[in-house]
Amino acid sequence: MKTVLLFLLLCPFVVRAQLFKISPEDTQRKHSYILMRDGSVVRGQVLRQDSTVISIRKGNGDMTFVEADQIVRISAGHIAQVSENSAVGSTVFVLKDGTQLPGTFIRRDNTMITVRKSNGQLTYFEPELLLRVDTVRTAGNNTGFTVSGKPAYANRFSPFLLVNPTAFNPEKGRFYYRNTLLVLNELDYGITQNWSIGLNVNPVFGQFQPDNTARETIFGANVRFLSKLSFPIGEQFRFGINTTYQPKQKGYFSSISQQLTLHGLLSFGDSQRNATLGYGLLIHPDYTTNNTVPFITAGVMHKISRNLTILSDNTFYPNPFYGGKSADLSIALRFDRLRHAFDIGVFSSLMPYYNYYASYPGGSKTQAYFYPYLAYNLIIGKP
Repeated sequence: MKTVLLFLLLCPFVVRAQLFKISPEDTQRKHSYILMRDGSVVRGQVLRQDSTVISIRKGNGDMTFVEADQIVRISAGHIAQVSENSAVGSTVFVLKDGTQLPGTFIRRDNTMITVRKSNGQLTYFEPELLLRVDTVRTAGNNTGFTVSGKPAYANRFSPFLLVNPTAFNPEKGRFYYRNTLLVLNELDYGITQNWSIGLNVNPVFGQFQPDNTARETIFGANVRFLSKLSFPIGEQFRFGINTTYQPKQKGYFSSISQQLTLHGLLSFGDSQRNATLGYGLLIHPDYTTNNTVPFITAGVMHKISRNLTILSDNTFYPNPFYGGKSADLSIALRFDRLRHAFDIGVFSSLMPYYNYYASYPGGSKTQAYFYPYLAYNLIIGKP
């Protein structure tokens, strides 16, 4: 018992003695190579050591802070980064907004969780922002994560279903590019964690008229502007408002009127498995009658395997003869990769029409039209 008590009393001093201590030569050099315990190398100027934290100024002027007990050595000469041929364990901290932070857990207190990333830089976030912690395995020459030695990637495109958005927002400071059927180009950018803007461009013109150079595209408009504002409600809900504006443009025989779409969204679940319900209004400011078309949306996004996500995106129109169709139904598979994904599926439109007969009462019928759906998703920016 006395031995155990003595060990507990001496333990803090033993741990402190094992901390790496910088030398005066380390602070005098303008460039040093710091080898970390996980094999990564941090390059920069060693400034000072405060207790257990060492401050380093990197070549681009950014400051980074590393734990002294995570340093193997500091050298004036180049140190090759240690790579493992076999897969080694790693941890990914998944936040509620879909952000993934690979790194090593350092500490946690009542207000902050500290994680050291692979480049040695410390990052901090509030405990209430953490959704879950995934234990994965990383292969030495594989850019993606692996589980049990097999590549596995998260669905990083949770803000998008097939046609409609979800209440999840694009990551702050990231560009998202999407291409549908090699025609429709979409570009979104996360301004903050809760606000994003976007632009849809269709450069393919259906036909040119020699007399008035009227034009109309396959998707009905050349340019659309988007903006989405979303925020979390508790741990499993997110609320968002998506706004789309289509300016007035020329068509085949008449101009395409301007349109404004207001779409309220409520998502249940996390970025990998969620369902989204929405209610929207398609407004035609130039129309004098029937200028508002309501619609209801329901979508599902579910991660079914390590690299595969199933999507279902559906839109219903309560007044089909005003909107021109009664429903848009779709289902697809999303093949997830580290920075991009492929969507392959089927899209269907239900179009109502009314039959008139000379001697018999007329009746309404619905015709279903099916189309292939193919899209490419890409994240532009630092990983």
